[in-house]
Amino acid sequence: MTENWRSYFCRVNESLASIFVDLGLREHVPILAKPWLLWVWIYFQSPRADGLSDAKESTVLFKIEDALSSELLRDCRTTLAGRITTEGRREFYFYGETRDGFGEAVATALKHFEGYKFDFGEEEDSLWEQYLNVLYPGAEDIEKIKNRDLLDVLEEKGDVLSAAREVQHWMYFNSKASRASFEKAVVDAGFRVVSESKVEGDQPFGISVIRKQSVEQDQIDATVIELLRLTQQFQGDYDGWETPIITQ
Repeated sequence: MTENWRSYFCRVNESLASIFVDLGLREHVPILAKPWLLWVWIYFQSPRADGLSDAKESTVLFKIEDALSSELLRDCRTTLAGRITTEGRREFYFYGETRDGFGEAVATALKHFEGYKFDFGEEEDSLWEQYLNVLYPGAEDIEKIKNRDLLDVLEEKGDVLSAAREVQHWMYFNSKASRASFEKAVVDAGFRVVSESKVEGDQPFGISVIRKQSVEQDQIDATVIELLRLTQQFQGDYDGWETPIITQ
């Protein structure tokens, strides 16, 4: 399996959280050979006011993660699915072939990290619901991650993200009627229709729209989420965006 670790911010139980998750697992889960969810919570010694981790503590937290991963892999044959940082703690979630020796492995991993309080527990989760329903990002967060990837490419090419330019988006629908309804709504929202198309597949009726704006992260995220929600309203699929590179 190819690992694809990505992070995103969200709210968990109404609190700010940073989730770091292996997206590469998605096409393989549930992994029936690893039905045990094994979790370990590490409490920070110096959390930030918002409950996230302080940079000064990062080095030791990474060492704790490495120690836990090594011991649990050896004793329980685990896969680390992801971690949640929130409310002054870091929550690690592993899936293992067995729970036998779990407590002993945790104790061994953490014995060199004096002063760190921790909790741990286990439960059967053969459907990998913790990964799918909690760790894995929802549709809007997936789009934000894709945006960040594209913005990284633009920045590498010298793009001035704050410069206004036309940004083009693509959407696809299962019927001409759905596309027509979307078109009216998207024009009312200030976009200009560029083209319509017909492709193969379950959503064959395509449409492309443009609106002028900057592509700073918060701005492009807001636009993409606006279009995603509007597309979903008419049972369509949002399929991304592109823009010319502006270097000055």
